[in-house]
Amino acid sequence: MQMARDLALVGLPGVGKSSLGKRLAAKLGVPFLDTDRAVIAETGVSHDSVAAIFEREGEEGFRRRERELIASLVAPEPPTGSLGAELGIGRVVALGGGAAADPRNRWALRERAILLWLDAPDNAIARRLRTARVVRPLMNHADPTATLERLRNDRERFYRPGIRLVSSRSPGSLADEAIALVRSHVDSARPLVDATTSSGRWVVGDQIASDALRSVLAERRATRMVLVTEPIAARHVAAPLRDALHSAGIDVIQIDLPSGEAAKELHEIGAAAQRLANAGVERGDLLVAVGGGALTDAAGLLAALYLRGLDWVAIPTTLAAQIDASLGGKTGVDLPQGKNLVGAFHQPQAVIADLAALRTLPVRQLVAASAEAAKVALLGEARLFTVLEEAAPRLRSGDPSLHNDGTLAEIVERAGWWKCRVVAADERESGERISLNLGHTLGHALEQAAGYQNLLHGEAVGYGLRAALYIGRELGVTPVPLADRALALLDALDLGVAPRTESVADLLAAAGRDKKVADSKIRWVLVNNDGYLVRNDVPASLVERAAVAMLAGTH
Repeated sequence: MQMARDLALVGLPGVGKSSLGKRLAAKLGVPFLDTDRAVIAETGVSHDSVAAIFEREGEEGFRRRERELIASLVAPEPPTGSLGAELGIGRVVALGGGAAADPRNRWALRERAILLWLDAPDNAIARRLRTARVVRPLMNHADPTATLERLRNDRERFYRPGIRLVSSRSPGSLADEAIALVRSHVDSARPLVDATTSSGRWVVGDQIASDALRSVLAERRATRMVLVTEPIAARHVAAPLRDALHSAGIDVIQIDLPSGEAAKELHEIGAAAQRLANAGVERGDLLVAVGGGALTDAAGLLAALYLRGLDWVAIPTTLAAQIDASLGGKTGVDLPQGKNLVGAFHQPQAVIADLAALRTLPVRQLVAASAEAAKVALLGEARLFTVLEEAAPRLRSGDPSLHNDGTLAEIVERAGWWKCRVVAADERESGERISLNLGHTLGHALEQAAGYQNLLHGEAVGYGLRAALYIGRELGVTPVPLADRALALLDALDLGVAPRTESVADLLAAAGRDKKVADSKIRWVLVNNDGYLVRNDVPASLVERAAVAMLAGTH
């Protein structure tokens, strides 16, 4: 017998979740829970309110209480013979407007609840807010319409995975429509995030790759596609994905590239393009890249070049690729003179980050990829900094609870969205996007000096972050407390701690050929309390000292 689930209502503040929720619960014959009211009741003060909790404990205090409540939710069994029993719904829950913004809340609800997104035009919601008896904290002293527009931009990606019900009518009158939608809904793998960005659609979830890709293909009315993969990803992800697509009547043309940086050689792109030509691939065909960051870099460039541009989708299978490499449309391959020196900006139609792929990763890859997350944390993602500090011991030990409790989901979401946001503001790296190169100048140089052997990209970035922190601290740009906290995190993650044998001269020569060089000067990304700044006047002697210290490690 299938366990009953909650019917969880999400949506903007004031959209009418509580009003609809009460009517739904009555029709279904099941209990109703308003999480805002439940959090208020937990305080033990009968006259308390959400606004009072915000004032007393701050928004973080309220969100902590809300998170603990949602984590504890288990739907009761619906009464026998009720409509709730027929639909497998044991309770109706109205979530606070911001509850869905917390990655842990959505993780907790992913299998235990059906999400119903109640939506209405902003002007209709604003009218209700102006006449509401309860003042919502985030609406206080603000124009409701402007605030709603901001909240919609911030939160819609969290609501979109739910079944959407849109109406300007009174929420209490929508119960029958809501039940009809739930009844007709096909129960498939639901993403945790579904964002439409200027650089493509971004979908994050657990065991979603097949459903999400079939959705993309259905929208295109496609009957065939090109699958570009590499041996490890082919075994764990691409093969079952290909079988599912074949079962759905999709013809799959498979192109195999080598694993790792070996895929990022120009002759591999040329050979792959010839295989596309021999297979009769046309400009309307979709190319799907399944693999780690090197694979998506190479496959994306193949898509950019063949027939002057094929649409493509990335399904990244490593943590590093999910939080960084697959996002942003920077495709490329290496030359002997440097990393990623040949490439193109070619945005994917979608990036589908399936967290299930991370369960097969070696511990070393998870730890190495955390360097890219640490970079984002240093640039200003404060919650991610805390998550990484708390998770570091478990990352190093490969603790399965990282998957089970949603920690990896939160790391992927927070680091990935940071990059999506930066890319949307600066697709061609003419401004803010350069910040994402923090730690990469000497990191890329170290990879090249090591011949791309026995050194993962994230491990190199860990060394590069230490060098950037050294330079920033010496210049007085990076405050000592921030540098100390960042170095403690890198120590806890075991990143950049082992001594290296590469030549300082080789590192400095490679850094001088870095793609961030302008007017023969290296543009160094350095962190400060405001996020970052770029300096092109770092003395050569200081760079050399930083490289020496970086290679020495901490052992």
